[in-house]
Amino acid sequence: MKLKGNVFYVILILLPHSLFVSGSVDNALDVVDLRSEYICNPVGIDDPQPQLSWRLASSARGIMQTAYRILVASSPELLSSGKGDMWDSGKVYSSRSAGILYQGAALSSRKRCYWKVKIWTDRDTEGEWSEPAFFEMGLMNRDDWIGGWIAYVAGVPGRTLYFKGTMKHEGKTVKDARMYVSGIGFYEVYINGKKVGDHMLDPAQSTYSKRIYYVTYDVGKYLSEPEDGILIVVAPGWNGAPKLRTQLEVAYTDGSRGWMTSNEFRTFTTGAVMYSSIFDGEYYDARLENPELYKANVPFGNQVMNRDWGWAYNTDEPGGIMAAQKIEPIKVVETIAPVDVKEPLPGVYVFDAGQNLAGWAALKVQGKAGTKVTLRFAETVDDNGCINQRNLRFGKAEDTYILNGNGIETWEPAFTYHGFRYVQAEGLPQPPQPGDILVKRVRTAVDRTGTFRCSNHLLNDIYRMVVNTEASNLHSVPTDCPQRDERMGWLNDLTVRIEQAIYNFDMSRFFPKFIVDIRDTQDRDGSITCVAPFRFGNRPADPVCASYLLLAHKCYEFYGNRRMISDHFDGMKAWTDYLYSKTENGIVNYSYYGDWCPPGKLGVTPGSPVSRDTPGKLISTGYLYYCARLLSDMANVIGRDSEARQYRQFAAEIAAAFNREYWNEKTGGYASNNQACNSFALYMGLADEKKRPRVIANLVEDVKKNDYHLTTGNLCTKYLLEVLTENGHHEAAYKIATQTTYPSWGYMLQNGATTLWERWEFLTGGDMNSHNHPMMGSVGSWFYRYVLGIIPEFEYPAFERFTIKPYMFDELTFAEGELSTVKGVIRSEWKKDGKQLSFRVGVPPNTIATVYVPVRNSGVVTENNIETGTSNEVKFLKEENGYAVFLAGAGDYHFLSEL
Repeated sequence: MKLKGNVFYVILILLPHSLFVSGSVDNALDVVDLRSEYICNPVGIDDPQPQLSWRLASSARGIMQTAYRILVASSPELLSSGKGDMWDSGKVYSSRSAGILYQGAALSSRKRCYWKVKIWTDRDTEGEWSEPAFFEMGLMNRDDWIGGWIAYVAGVPGRTLYFKGTMKHEGKTVKDARMYVSGIGFYEVYINGKKVGDHMLDPAQSTYSKRIYYVTYDVGKYLSEPEDGILIVVAPGWNGAPKLRTQLEVAYTDGSRGWMTSNEFRTFTTGAVMYSSIFDGEYYDARLENPELYKANVPFGNQVMNRDWGWAYNTDEPGGIMAAQKIEPIKVVETIAPVDVKEPLPGVYVFDAGQNLAGWAALKVQGKAGTKVTLRFAETVDDNGCINQRNLRFGKAEDTYILNGNGIETWEPAFTYHGFRYVQAEGLPQPPQPGDILVKRVRTAVDRTGTFRCSNHLLNDIYRMVVNTEASNLHSVPTDCPQRDERMGWLNDLTVRIEQAIYNFDMSRFFPKFIVDIRDTQDRDGSITCVAPFRFGNRPADPVCASYLLLAHKCYEFYGNRRMISDHFDGMKAWTDYLYSKTENGIVNYSYYGDWCPPGKLGVTPGSPVSRDTPGKLISTGYLYYCARLLSDMANVIGRDSEARQYRQFAAEIAAAFNREYWNEKTGGYASNNQACNSFALYMGLADEKKRPRVIANLVEDVKKNDYHLTTGNLCTKYLLEVLTENGHHEAAYKIATQTTYPSWGYMLQNGATTLWERWEFLTGGDMNSHNHPMMGSVGSWFYRYVLGIIPEFEYPAFERFTIKPYMFDELTFAEGELSTVKGVIRSEWKKDGKQLSFRVGVPPNTIATVYVPVRNSGVVTENNIETGTSNEVKFLKEENGYAVFLAGAGDYHFLSEL
């Protein structure tokens, strides 16, 4: 990889000077958005070498970083004076601005470091220092935790426990304070009656026997003298029985420090949250609310054991290491007013949120004490207008609120969530008024990164459906569905979902967390499990779970996260080797899912999710080949050259076996010659140049035979659209994408879907009938890669170089969108007016784009009204298959051409 970096730098020097000239620092060049571990000013991280990144901001064209210098100091004063006592990188000749490892003095627990960066452009033009940023370490060592875990081992089944403590300051003035908290399951912290932060459903899911996440809170502003009442409410969550570990550290203005650990929170009670379950919901009795709980000095004394108070004991550790939670927290990200309410039965009201989502309902109500209001959640309604919960299986999805009778009461749950469109309210004291029921969208608060819009309203609706589905399934793991008794991180779905998720959301912290979840399931033989964290499913995982490798591959490609590859390479290698150990004559000998959930008539039995015509072992073997290729690519990145060669050869051997077993010379296709088998072989590169034309022809013929409808399942749907598009049949792919009859995304929309279904069929019974399932959402990446044309390049990670190559579809008159990357915002916007094409492109600073401008053969292309042949702003490279290809540095460009 070092060689590639040097080659890239040489390219910068040799390309036309005007592409990369910054002029001078007067061009308003700023270094902005400094991040540590992809977080702005994080508090409580535990990586001994945090990854640093930044962006350049400038309106000038051609801005390119050629060198950088990082200073890290132990105080703002030292940093301001230009002294990097923790680290001075010196001048580093590189265009990299993401995934750069801190390489300074050893970092210790609680250490706060301040840093800034300056860059050079145009070979040696020096910029100004950035504004300072900081990162603060958490508790990095086991011994940093003074207290252990506490719990009430006698058990209060299903109940939420309220752990109580009082912090006394002994007349001292608080300067600063940190609270490190981990509850199993979910918890909330209150200081003097105020909730700390806006997180929900902390901590993030994990395999508790391997690691438990803690969160660091800056609580100085919550503390007041002379003492503070602290309440930590812990619900069963995923663990089933509440446990607590916490540590409060207070720094005073006189230089002294104060401490509280779990040992000072042993006094506990129960409260208004009487019952909480992820799948079943929450039961809240407002008559049990007790404001005294939040005050200091309640109760008095130690080891209180009576009807009101209990004493929590030190208990066994869950087993895993304590790890800082760096993933974005789950939050309420949106509040929605229902679009409709009906009364299908007397006193039963059904509220329609207007869209399927994940979250809960907030209630406003007034009535007599003891009145019971029940809120039940579902994705569909029956013919009688009441909700249909049959597809939830054993999940109850029901919240209950008991009124206290003290005027207008407002409430929403804290320790559960639901997947739903409809809320059925029973027991309301009076008919509901606007605002009495509000819907809260709740998910991991990752930022949106992409937008897409085009002239076809159906495609816009499909795009929104994909985004809404992904958003509904981000709850510290990428779940398969948010509503029924499952909500698991299935790896087979993720294999074709990763790209779509990255285009639409900032997954730079989410996916590094999830790959750790996968590694934590790995056995000594290299096998992983189908679900991470492993709650149920199979070991070994289905071979389709190439998502393990793709997470690292794509986070390097999109975010420049090299450490994901180095940290997980041995685990990914072990999984690939495990699959190889399960081969017979080069063919993987097992399969569970294969191309899961094709149209129902194509199952091994009618309605079965297992494909009848796509051999599972074909899919398994193809993914082993894919894993070997990915591993070889990633070995090159981290300098493991011998393994790069080894797995490249390994892939060639598997490819040969795949072709021996599944190539049919007579038909000119693979196995059954259906859409899945042929698109899969083409996408994976398993069909050589001699076979490819026949395979493509058969694939197109099958698409036509099915009247431009797909016959694929969750995996090969992605490959079908992309292979058709890249091999001269983009119009066929477009026709598939825009179908409105079964099976298609449009068919889902025609039948009222606002999120993707698990099956191509509209089913509402008690089987596999989720109506909010992202595994069919790979069309979302097709919008970005082929309609907008935004494609990263693995060889130049983090968009150092990238491609913009939109395809012109006959029916589309325009498309526009953008992608916010670690380097800045990439924009692609094209519009047809008769035979003239207007194509606008935005290239962020410190990147280079290869831009494919659609044009009639030998046609004239202008940029900013200047013929590109005479322009100093872009470099013409070649003509290729109806495109004029240019190299463009940073800036906004407007191309005009004739089609």
